Amino acid sequence: MKMMWMDGDSTCCLCVIAAVLLLLVIVLCCWLSTSNICVYYIKMTALYLTVMVNAIVCSIICTPIRFFGDTAKVIFNLFRVFSSWAGVKCDARHLEYFQTDAPYVVVANHQSSVDLIVMSYIWPPNCTIMMKKSLRWVPFFNYASFIANTIFVDRFNHKKAMYSLEECVNKIVTKKLSLFVFPEGTRNREGGLLPFKKGAFNVAVKAGIPIIPLVISSYKPFYEKEKRHFASSGYVIAEVMEPISTKGLTLDDVPKLTEEVREKMIVTFDRISAEAANEFAKRTAANEASKKND
Repeated sequence: MKMMWMDGDSTCCLCVIAAVLLLLVIVLCCWLSTSNICVYYIKMTALYLTVMVNAIVCSIICTPIRFFGDTAKVIFNLFRVFSSWAGVKCDARHLEYFQTDAPYVVVANHQSSVDLIVMSYIWPPNCTIMMKKSLRWVPFFNYASFIANTIFVDRFNHKKAMYSLEECVNKIVTKKLSLFVFPEGTRNREGGLLPFKKGAFNVAVKAGIPIIPLVISSYKPFYEKEKRHFASSGYVIAEVMEPISTKGLTLDDVPKLTEEVREKMIVTFDRISAEAANEFAKRTAANEASKKND
């Protein structure tokens, strides 16, 4: 009888343990679906995986396109499809400034990896990009970058960086390519715009081609790395500004030109960031109201 009681007690204990574990699993699942921190890491991991999947696919299908088509455009068009799960919508404005056969230099503000999603909405025709050299060693990504005519820059070696700038000028002139550059040189998560490096402006002046500023509104309403926040949806405004001519300018004019462009972009950044934040708030409120009605 005692043995039977012990067996029953043991069974009871196991049931309690199983119930507690089940409860913990349920709580964990609920936490995974509601915790901003967890959602942030899941979405960022998914974003990087999307980049790699896109690079692998493009490495396979874009090799022949390289010889007769706009490889970079295809790569970003595919990425726009693959990254649609992120729920980030982009209001792209004044893309007509990109629609010209003559090359130009695009200068854009740089906030985070989310920039890739926005770039997939606005990528100019027949355009290449300048990237940091360390990305050259990422498998598949490096090959996709190669067939897209990407120019890698060693930011910590002035001599090599200057050689890369000369390479940019040569590609622009010989292949009639436009160039996309983040002149801040690094990601800016503080809002506003960091001081611009002059490389892109040197290239534009040397090649005698216009500069086209591209301003992307702040991601803070739906994405903020410091707070580990990445909402289920997002709204961004990407505004292309009027081309700025470099005809008649010399390298001595570059510092002034750089600051003038940056100041114009700051004004636009503040304006469209406020507009995007208001629009995102409206959309979020409408979605919540719709869920309550359902």
